[in-house]
Amino acid sequence: MYCLLTSGRIFESSYGEEKFTLSLARWLTGQKFKVVLIGSTFASVRTKYLSTPEEPDDRKYDKKTIRVLNPPYAIYMLSRLYLSFLYFLKILSINRKTPVRVLHAQDSGYSGLAAVIAGKIMKIPVVISSHGIRHKTLESILTGRLGKILLKFERDLDIFTVRNADRVIAISPDTKNYYEKLIGREIEFIPNPIKMNNFTFSSDDRNLIRKELGIDDGIKLVGYVGRLSPEKNLATLVNSVAKAIQDNPLVRLAIVGTGTQESQLREEVRKHHIEDKVIFCGLRNDISRVLSGLDIFVLPSYREGLSSALLEAMSCERAIICSNVPGNQVLVTHNREGLLFDPHDAQELTNAIKLLSTDDSLRSRLGNNAKTKASGYDEDKVFPKIIHNYYTLAKNH
Repeated sequence: MYCLLTSGRIFESSYGEEKFTLSLARWLTGQKFKVVLIGSTFASVRTKYLSTPEEPDDRKYDKKTIRVLNPPYAIYMLSRLYLSFLYFLKILSINRKTPVRVLHAQDSGYSGLAAVIAGKIMKIPVVISSHGIRHKTLESILTGRLGKILLKFERDLDIFTVRNADRVIAISPDTKNYYEKLIGREIEFIPNPIKMNNFTFSSDDRNLIRKELGIDDGIKLVGYVGRLSPEKNLATLVNSVAKAIQDNPLVRLAIVGTGTQESQLREEVRKHHIEDKVIFCGLRNDISRVLSGLDIFVLPSYREGLSSALLEAMSCERAIICSNVPGNQVLVTHNREGLLFDPHDAQELTNAIKLLSTDDSLRSRLGNNAKTKASGYDEDKVFPKIIHNYYTLAKNH
C-alpha cells in the first residue's frame, strides 16, 4: 500500500498539491494499487483508503464553503507543527493495520517532516515532491525581525526534509536546480501532469457556463483559476483588466477560487469601479466547463512551480498570458504557446490583454499551440515515472 500525504486541505479543495495528490491517487488505484490519503482539515487530520479509482464528476457544479482564517504567522506555524504531529501518529496507526511500502509527501514542509520522521522510525522509504520552493514563496509574507526568524525556521525545515527523504522529486527544473545546489544531492525532475481527456474544449460547455455567468457572445472573458493568495499577484491582474476595460468595454474578468486575498481583491475591484465587470466564482469543481467559457487564461504569479491550472487551460486550447517566471517558461514560449509578461509590470499585462481581446487569429494560434504542448504532460506519460521510483525504493529497503 502507498501512503500519500499533503499538508493542504485535500478533502476540502483541489488546487496545486491537493489536485496533484488526488490525481495520483486515482491513477494508482486505476493500476490496481491500494492507496491511503492523509490530509488536514480545519483543525485535524483525515484519512481515506482507496482501492478503486474515484473519478470526480467534472460536469457537476458543487460550490463548497471553506473556513478560512488569517492568524499571525507564528500561530499558524504552531498549528502546522501540531498537525504534523497528528500526521506522524496517523502514519504509525495506518502502518500497524496494513504495512505501508512507500510514504509520498507532497510538501517539503510539515507533511514532509511527519513523513521523514515516521519513515526513519518504521524503515519505510520516503518520497517528497517539491511543488515549488516553499520558503521562497513565504519571503513576501514574512517580513520584519520576527518574520526573518520564522522564515529561517521554514527554510531550515525545507532543507531538513529534503535532505532526509529517500527520494526528492521537483516539478520544475528551477526547483530541481535550487535544491541540488542547496543540499549537494541529485534531485529528479518529474512535472505535474494532467488528465487531458478531462480538459477538452467544448462548445456546449462554453455556451452553458457563459449563460450561467451572464456573459454575452461578444464579451471577451479573461479568467484566473487557483488560490487567492499573495504570491499569485492577483491585484495586478485586477488593475490590468481595469485599464484594458477603458479601451475595450467588452472585456470581463472571472476569478475562480478561494483564499486569504479575496476580501482585498473585492476591495480592489470596488476601487476601480468595475464591480459589474468582475465575477468572483468561488470554489468550483467544474473547472473544465469554466475553462471552455474563457477566451483568455491569465496566470500572473510572482513564482510558480509547474502549474496544473496552466496546463489545464492549455489543454482546453485557451489563449494564455502568464508571468515570465521559470516554472511558466517550461510550458510557455513567448508568442508560441502564449504571451509572457513581467509580473511586476501591470502595463505589460494590460497590453497583452488588450491585444488578445481584439485579435481572434492570434488567440486561435496560441490556443492550438498550447494544446499541442500540453499533450506531453498527460498522466499516462508522467505517473509511470513516479511508480518507477516507488518500485526502486521499495526493492532497496
